[in-house]
Amino acid sequence: MSVVEQVRRDREDLARVLKKHRGIRKIVEDLYPDSAHFIYELLQNAEDTEASEVSFSLSKERLVFKHNGRPFDEADIRAITDIGEGTKAADDDKIGRFGIGFKAVFAYTDSPRIWSPTFAFEISDMVLPTEMALKPSLGARTRFEFPFDSSKKPAEDAFCEVKAGLEEISADTLLFLSHIESIDWRVERETDVNLSRISHSEHHVETLKKPGGKATKSSHFLRFTQPVEGLDKQYVAIAFELDPLPGGSSSNTNAPLAKRFRIASAKPGRVTVYFACAKEASGLRFRLHAPFVPELSRASVKDTPANEPLFQQLAVLAADSLSTIRDLGLLDRDFLAALPNPSDNLPARYECIRAAIVDAMNEQPLTPTHSGGHAPAECLLQARAPLKNLLSTEDIAILRGSEGVRNDWAVGATQRNNDVDRFLRSLEIEEWNVDRLVDLLKRLGIQFYIRDDGPDEKRLHEWLRSKPDEWHQALYTLL
Repeated sequence: MSVVEQVRRDREDLARVLKKHRGIRKIVEDLYPDSAHFIYELLQNAEDTEASEVSFSLSKERLVFKHNGRPFDEADIRAITDIGEGTKAADDDKIGRFGIGFKAVFAYTDSPRIWSPTFAFEISDMVLPTEMALKPSLGARTRFEFPFDSSKKPAEDAFCEVKAGLEEISADTLLFLSHIESIDWRVERETDVNLSRISHSEHHVETLKKPGGKATKSSHFLRFTQPVEGLDKQYVAIAFELDPLPGGSSSNTNAPLAKRFRIASAKPGRVTVYFACAKEASGLRFRLHAPFVPELSRASVKDTPANEPLFQQLAVLAADSLSTIRDLGLLDRDFLAALPNPSDNLPARYECIRAAIVDAMNEQPLTPTHSGGHAPAECLLQARAPLKNLLSTEDIAILRGSEGVRNDWAVGATQRNNDVDRFLRSLEIEEWNVDRLVDLLKRLGIQFYIRDDGPDEKRLHEWLRSKPDEWHQALYTLL
């Protein structure tokens, strides 16, 4: 007895239950309210098989899906013909090997067919496989075929819904996948679209969308990944959008990233479990990915303790990424607008990410300074531009030598109450102004005139005499 025949025999009892209790089948088919959501189930399966290329071909009569990943094995046949078997218990390194989401195809077809280099079979009654002849012409590829023969959905409606589902696939779909690098789809020989991903470096990723006959749309990201603790093949990731600099050449791969791009705020910042969770709002301005336990519809992340370690790991990754962003020359004033501030409406479970970023900026040399460098925010002062332009780092050290380690200016926002300003005000930066300078000069001046023989007083005197007339004029203007 062949493997397919054995699986069919094992599924006969289940098929009888589904026929007798038709409500069970309807519940399964209706689990995914969004049209043609099974498209993403197919992509997930292809990713699990380590496919690098996938394609969809849609006609009025059927949808065909192909990938070049690992061929079917017996476990795949059993999973695809079961109700909600999934693979979390069997293999935690997989996204979801033919989980219950695949059953959404039965809202469109009564007889899905699969040809793999190893097995070929048709599924009827949702769970019964029937063996078919192999197709050697496919080579190493696996082919899924979904005829629009459902008695519940006219073929015309099925075609329109699947077409809309394909059109919703964006180049971002490839951003957090490890294996799939190219997605093609064709609709009735009229629309021909290719999505692809290019990894320019460890962190710089480009996604491209090439609609047939139209200009290619390119998107660039700075992406950081980290294996999930205990699950080496699963990972958490964050990605910042990169916008080309005006007048720069984003295609000049020999130029440093900072000469070609700036980090921009994503509005909104999407959350993905490999594919976008349409209803999940993080409140952040960059993208997140983790193998979260999603709600059954996959539209949002489930509120469960199982997801808490992933949020904590994302927080660590976000904080750790800042030093690399600084070293790439991209941690400037504009970048601060992409970071979360107290005015952002973050759900409670995302607050740990904001807290980790703020702690890192406070304690490590990451906060941009007025002079162009970086320093811990807890070592910086903030003031209006005229005061910053008057007193250099060396000047502050002379004036405040006995008042601690805050001897440099933080970068300032271009206007009050924008995202940069709100983020800077969330850091441990000490506010300074002309009144504070006057008080300090008074104290130093009294010491100077009462007793002119101490080293501090002589140093102050020499410092004042070293300044040109224009500097003194600027000081008097401030006073």
